Amino acid sequence: MMTDKSENLGDWYEQNKKREIQLDQLHKIIQPGSRIFIGSGCSEPQILTTQLVKKKWRYADCEIIHFLTLSDNKFFDDRDPSLFRHHALFIGPSIRDAVNQGKADYIPISLSDIPRLFKLGRMHVDVALIQVSPPDRFGFCSLGVNVDINRTVTDVAHTVIAQINPQMPRTMGDSFIFIRDIDYFIYHEAPLIEFKYPPMDARSDRIGQHIAQIIENGSTIQFGIGSIPNAVLSHLKSKKNLAIYSEVLSDSAMDLIQSDVVNCSKNQYPHVMTSFVMGSRKLYDFVDQNPFIEFHSTEYINNLFNISRNTKQVSINAALSVSLTGQVNSDSIGYEFYSGIGGQADFTKGASLSLGGKPIICLPSTSRDGKTSRIVATLDPGAGVVITRGDVHYVVTEYGVAYLHGKSIRDRVLQMIGIAHPKFRQELLQKAKEVHYVYEDQLLPTTQDGVVIIYPDQYESTYQTKSKGDVFFRPIKPTDERMMQDLYYKLSDSDRVLRFFAPRTAFPHKETQPKVVVDYETTFVLVGIIGDEENKEMIGAGSYFLDRSTNLAEIAFTVTKEYRGQGLTRFMVNKLIIVAQEKGVKGFVGEILSNNQPMLHIIKTLPYKVEFHNYGDSLEFSFKFQNIRNMSDEKKDKTDSQ
Repeated sequence: MMTDKSENLGDWYEQNKKREIQLDQLHKIIQPGSRIFIGSGCSEPQILTTQLVKKKWRYADCEIIHFLTLSDNKFFDDRDPSLFRHHALFIGPSIRDAVNQGKADYIPISLSDIPRLFKLGRMHVDVALIQVSPPDRFGFCSLGVNVDINRTVTDVAHTVIAQINPQMPRTMGDSFIFIRDIDYFIYHEAPLIEFKYPPMDARSDRIGQHIAQIIENGSTIQFGIGSIPNAVLSHLKSKKNLAIYSEVLSDSAMDLIQSDVVNCSKNQYPHVMTSFVMGSRKLYDFVDQNPFIEFHSTEYINNLFNISRNTKQVSINAALSVSLTGQVNSDSIGYEFYSGIGGQADFTKGASLSLGGKPIICLPSTSRDGKTSRIVATLDPGAGVVITRGDVHYVVTEYGVAYLHGKSIRDRVLQMIGIAHPKFRQELLQKAKEVHYVYEDQLLPTTQDGVVIIYPDQYESTYQTKSKGDVFFRPIKPTDERMMQDLYYKLSDSDRVLRFFAPRTAFPHKETQPKVVVDYETTFVLVGIIGDEENKEMIGAGSYFLDRSTNLAEIAFTVTKEYRGQGLTRFMVNKLIIVAQEKGVKGFVGEILSNNQPMLHIIKTLPYKVEFHNYGDSLEFSFKFQNIRNMSDEKKDKTDSQ
């Protein structure tokens, strides 16, 4: 039998067969009281770990170190205490109950710090159980789909026992271990663990859309484990020149690489950089001997300096709950531990230090049953703060994007309420008022019945100006109050007279709030925004105010001096007409000072029969949408206005 194996496996086996062991010899190598590290994720050597469980009475007082254990091995007995003591560096589903029942210990720690624990000897490893590929002609095996902390542990473990499996991919980068550095091995061919992400539901898909809109061409992407981060990848197919620098890769990432959306042409690394993969056999075959994908330890991939050097590093990580002020909890539900810190803290900080980087936290607005808000006034007792309010930048739910970094508590609270589920917004606002986070008279957009209104994102659009680039137009939000004030204060004295028919000098909160807290029905305000979330500015606003008795709406417009002559006002007029018609408004009315020739020209050249009434210094106008004038009238009016 040994001769047959030598013939089939080649020289490497013949040269190293003295170190081959049988399963029933494992207990002779692993002594009672040993600390055992289990290869992580989808690379767990199941033939070895199954033997640990099957013969656990032989391994008294042994400690097992887990990082993201995914197998179905039953390390715990429902009735008898475990003979092993377990230490979880990240809590996977198979160990979660044990941790919360006190049968296993959880070590909260960032991925970047885990290798240091082992290298400094603060957590020694007696035996490392790993899974590798067969050695190449030079004698090097590959750690395959999990380099992560396996790389470090194999360097420091007193004894390394490997399952050599021809189904393990040979991955590139820092993934190799010399066959002579493996103390004992078992040659066993078996399928690797495959990981299926939860199916993408409508909420995850919507969150993915919002995040994709934030990501620029040429960005470098990191994404954590979960359905939402993976949903983002399905919405990046129209992007260009992306790179991936992420501790984990999934099947969705493979699709982007194959379609050349990810080509790493703009990043400092010309390869996809990762630490481990979790997915299907198709993904494992894709990374096999693929020089475009480099695997490195978490000590390297999660290093803050290395992350920060990437071009426009975007980190996408899921949270369990986020407070109104921006405290992010990602590892526990109350006093019950759920997952772990992982690489979230590393990449959030690293992305914030990257030039053009964007750290993003994402979560559904409610629990799965919809009974609990995951945007909370304060984190529950026992919940861990993984990302502090000072480090959080973007928070995304299915209701939109909140940008918090550098914002005041009041601004943060309004941003967060704006992306909470509508049925919880008034409750959150009331709690914020009780602790004086917001104005005592702060309002939210509601119907006449007091129901909180959902922001109508279907009216968002982009307008390309003649010479000033793109302007993003959207309905106004309650969080726009300061920008609206800034817009008015930028106007000259003469411009304020044209807009307000009086030389206004102040725009206090009590007067500005009603302009930004609107119902999007009787009052609709469209604003033009330039810049991104980190540095945005309002440069124009158009509004209508409906008189229900006449079903006619009064319109008004403001544009900063720098953006006049770019067609913004005409664009806003046409957009408001579309909105008003959809909402059943019959037409528009308004008043224009006689010397406001640009606005007069716009109104006169509309394709409607406009009626004017002259009141000396001003003109009142009105038109109904159904009264379309004929082409000859339109040409005559255009001639008269020139």
